[in-house]
Amino acid sequence: MADIESTSLHAIAGYKVETCVNRNGDVLIRTPDIFPVNARHWHGPYNTLEAALADFAQRIAAPRITAAELNSLKHHGYYGVSDGVPKIMRLCPWTGASKLTPFELVTAGGPDHARS
Repeated sequence: MADIESTSLHAIAGYKVETCVNRNGDVLIRTPDIFPVNARHWHGPYNTLEAALADFAQRIAAPRITAAELNSLKHHGYYGVSDGVPKIMRLCPWTGASKLTPFELVTAGGPDHARS
């Protein structure tokens, strides 16, 4: 990427996140130490650094699910407990990989149910 103007590192939720601004002023973002390896590719472009970091934070945030959704996940074998922490199997919105992830239980139709 010869047209990179500047790069910087950030720490978000335990992940090392690298951002760069290209000559057009577009912001790109990647996670250089994450697995699978294809998740290390540059994502974007974003209009601002804040938009790039917010998108990453939203994608890696714990999913918010209702009791009904949790029951369905249990029924289909996508729920388990690992190291004493209840988790669900899902595709990571950032990496695309299947992973066990902690979740937040919320009320159906409530304002907190929007992020899942």
